[in-house]
Amino acid sequence: MVVNFHKSVVFNDSSDFEDDSFITSLKQQRLKGQIPVVTKRYALSITIFFALLFLGISQLIASANQQVLLIRQRYDNVTNGYMDINIPRYIPAPVYFYYELRGSFRMHRSLNQAFCKNQLITGESYGCDTFKNKNYSCEDAKAKQSKLIPGFSSYCVDGQKFYAPVGGTASIMFNDYFKLTLNNVEILWTEEGVISDKLRNAYFEPIGEKDLCNAEMFRNTAKPIGWKQHVCEMGGYRNISLIKWLEGTTNMNFKKFYRILDTKKHDGLKAGVYRLYVDNVYDPKVIPRTEHKMEKYFWILHPTWFGTEQKFLEVMYLIVGGGLLAFSCGLVGFQIFLIDRRKTYDDDDE
Repeated sequence: MVVNFHKSVVFNDSSDFEDDSFITSLKQQRLKGQIPVVTKRYALSITIFFALLFLGISQLIASANQQVLLIRQRYDNVTNGYMDINIPRYIPAPVYFYYELRGSFRMHRSLNQAFCKNQLITGESYGCDTFKNKNYSCEDAKAKQSKLIPGFSSYCVDGQKFYAPVGGTASIMFNDYFKLTLNNVEILWTEEGVISDKLRNAYFEPIGEKDLCNAEMFRNTAKPIGWKQHVCEMGGYRNISLIKWLEGTTNMNFKKFYRILDTKKHDGLKAGVYRLYVDNVYDPKVIPRTEHKMEKYFWILHPTWFGTEQKFLEVMYLIVGGGLLAFSCGLVGFQIFLIDRRKTYDDDDE
């Protein structure tokens, strides 16, 4: 009797089965493997390599830190409206300007997100009178219980004018003014580059309105308490200072990007005595304090390719690299000791 098999039948000794040997070995956990053996030479080579690498990075960061030019001037005690700043050497472009606040309560969780994002993104103030913004939502805000949702209160239901922008954070926005001059010639700076265009365009701006104060979104609004100007007179919700101020902070001491030196007018700051005119009016008084007064600083910064001064990274790379190098030297010394001791034992045996 003759048995005929179909051509699709595969036998164990066929070539097709050999092609699947890798899959079979993988399923059976029989793949060939290698176990690296860490020898003394390998361990010393790797340790010395990383030691020299970290030491080199530390010196690279140190070289970059030496190129950073920073002038930090305190101005909260200025009473005559200006102060002189001595720049001893030429500061090349780019030059960045910051303001720094120390002892501020801007980072408190009740203030960090105390603004109405819907108003800033869509331009609509409706729904911004929440409990979080109850004291900073509109003029003469009064809580009224909702008939539809028990326990839910609204605060601007009688036609009161909403603040533009709404929120405790916006109401205490930094509003000091700076002007830098050299020999009575004003140093020009620009807002371009302080924030990205994508972030700025995310904030609402009325289309086709040359005068923002005539736009519908601003007609029935009021400026927050303590503001000198309405936000429509400051460029609307796309105001650079407002957007930077609304960025969250995690520490009571922080600095924020203010302006960039206009490289179209200046290629840097020459050495000399500059005069900084300051409108020192910012005092939010969120929490009354008598012992600790808020300190304010003005920064003039020229960064390097690595950014601002990174002293911590420089020291840490130096410590780690030095520690690895010392450890490598210890291993080499220990190995020499073992070789010498073994040689001594061999000589005694002879």
